[in-house]
Amino acid sequence: MNREDKWHLSRSVSISHLLTTGALIFGALMYVTDIRQDIAVMQSEQKHIQQQIISIQQDNKEMFASIDDKLDQMISIIHTYQVNKGSI
Repeated sequence: MNREDKWHLSRSVSISHLLTTGALIFGALMYVTDIRQDIAVMQSEQKHIQQQIISIQQDNKEMFASIDDKLDQMISIIHTYQVNKGSI
């Protein structure tokens, strides 16, 4: 076999390859950092939304309690009217 027929891998590394690899690593780090920041923002928003839900549930409980009181009054008035109508 001649020397020309053999495969030869060069051990040298070109500057463009180093720059490209460095740029890819930098881009990956920026991407991961951006994802972490997005996660932190979403966790903060999630806590705020949970607090809003709790507040809305409390408001609904108060509103339904008021409606229940009014319905009880209406039922009492209707019952009183029917009792008075029956005694006449």
